[in-house]
Amino acid sequence: MATTHTSKTAHETKGTLEARITETLIALAGIPSISGAEEQVRAYIVERLERLDLSVVIDAAGNVIARLPASDTARDAEPPVLLNAHMDRVPPGRAHTPLLRNGILRSDGTTNLGADDSAGIALILHIAEELRTRGVSHPPLLLLFTVGEEVGLTGAKAFDPAPWGTREGIVFDNAGEAGEVVTRAATYIAFDVTLHGSGGHPGKQLEGTASAIEMFRRAQYPFGSLDGDTTRVSIGRIEGGSARNAVPAEVRVQGEARTLLEGAERTTLLERIERAFTEAAQSLGGSAEIAFDPHCDGYRVDPNEPLLRAWAAACAERGQPFRTITTFIGSDASALRAHTRVFTVSTGAMNEHTSDEWIATAPLAEVAETALRVLENYRSE
Repeated sequence: MATTHTSKTAHETKGTLEARITETLIALAGIPSISGAEEQVRAYIVERLERLDLSVVIDAAGNVIARLPASDTARDAEPPVLLNAHMDRVPPGRAHTPLLRNGILRSDGTTNLGADDSAGIALILHIAEELRTRGVSHPPLLLLFTVGEEVGLTGAKAFDPAPWGTREGIVFDNAGEAGEVVTRAATYIAFDVTLHGSGGHPGKQLEGTASAIEMFRRAQYPFGSLDGDTTRVSIGRIEGGSARNAVPAEVRVQGEARTLLEGAERTTLLERIERAFTEAAQSLGGSAEIAFDPHCDGYRVDPNEPLLRAWAAACAERGQPFRTITTFIGSDASALRAHTRVFTVSTGAMNEHTSDEWIATAPLAEVAETALRVLENYRSE
């Protein structure tokens, strides 16, 4: 089988790999998956890994972990290279049959496609399969498929690399154009605000009432793109009031701050947000409660990290551009970099989290080929 495969031209090999990746993407789209309900996708991944005769571990968080031995038994003592993707999608995450036309895979319009992150899953599965089929030399790999990425990187935060000996790796997830490498990522902090006023009927005595909606309207919180687009603050949800003819006593606000600021500057940003709502509420005799929830930490990737250098070299060898980006999109890399030198390679999913989500399959196959080139004979320093 390996001889037949390697005798094909590079174009034929790429096309065949693209077709196989597309087939896997379609299969994954037909499996429902949202955060906290990843069991069906987990079963699919386990079945694919067992076809490769790999031993699969499901950890306490629900992550799928499998170790692919090195091609040469003499190399199997090397630290395994981590490959990561997440299993969950944002709602609705329903099973559907996607539409394929001119190399573009799209949702059928009833749900999100789920390429965030079925594309990452497909890449890892096919990288493992291609390494076996092509018979090239490679280090051991640690394949990690996580739960709960979309709700705070819960699976990645629970993963312990120590028993596996992994020290570096690649996260395949949505971030930008296919193949772009994230070398800097923002800190993502969610915030919840509750504004407390005093209710009443506007047709009666207004004395003693305080509209929580008016408090929100008066709040001069920082918003939009700030400080040369190093910070982005937005409000995504507002709930309050009970009837047209009632002064609202409470308003609940959900927002987020994504920022490249660090240390005291980031603290100052959060203080500005808190002060804006507190002062607006107090100006009308009310009060505010503000809670900040850091979902993921920002990070920088050192350009001298060996695996990143290997990725850049592989791009050059294949005549592909090596493109690095800064992103405000979170990924498991934010949690994994606390103990493992990883970087995110974008899968190129577009309009993610919507029913208009789509992904181009040919660039995805190029990402797979670059990853395969990286892993051929790669040795950790």
